[in-house]
Amino acid sequence: MVEEGAIGDPRYCLIELWRNPYRQGASGWRYNIQQVGNWILEEPIHFFDLARWYFAKAGEPVSVFAQASHKRDEHPELQDNFSAMLRFPNGGYAVISQTPAGYEHHQVVKLTGSRGALWASWSGAMDRTFHPAFSLKHFDGSQVQEVVLSRTTGEVYELEEEVAAIAEAARGGRLHCAAGEDGRWAMAMCLKAQESVDAAQ
Repeated sequence: MVEEGAIGDPRYCLIELWRNPYRQGASGWRYNIQQVGNWILEEPIHFFDLARWYFAKAGEPVSVFAQASHKRDEHPELQDNFSAMLRFPNGGYAVISQTPAGYEHHQVVKLTGSRGALWASWSGAMDRTFHPAFSLKHFDGSQVQEVVLSRTTGEVYELEEEVAAIAEAARGGRLHCAAGEDGRWAMAMCLKAQESVDAAQ
């Protein structure tokens, strides 16, 4: 819808995730900073991707500012709360905010543009629930409409789609995936965000 011009030129984006603490992972690797590297690379990296894709017509991000805090004094390197702001050449900006210090799993994406707005939300007791509550609303500048989604969304359903797409590609079909350049940008934005957090502390 963004690519089709549903909101005009994107000017503001909020991507927020409020969730349960991370699972420990095999042998507790996710809570070992030497193994996980950085929690910004865990989930927020995907939100940097979304922001960059939503603002694709505006050009590449020109700056990032970030803040983070922890809930366990004995592990300040595990940043439970993280927020970043990306600026784009058209004056637009995106706010990315995440905390695994909450409960349940609630994600929201809000976009405003020169001609309208979109509001997407997804909620579940867990990230891998089969029965989420979700919605997408579109404001065209004069009225708000609920966008009817043709299927249930969520990680458990999207993982099935990804496996099916890979199987199709293995049979000679087309593989739909992000390019290496996208991964490079996401990684660079996360590392710059960590630099910003470190500079503020």
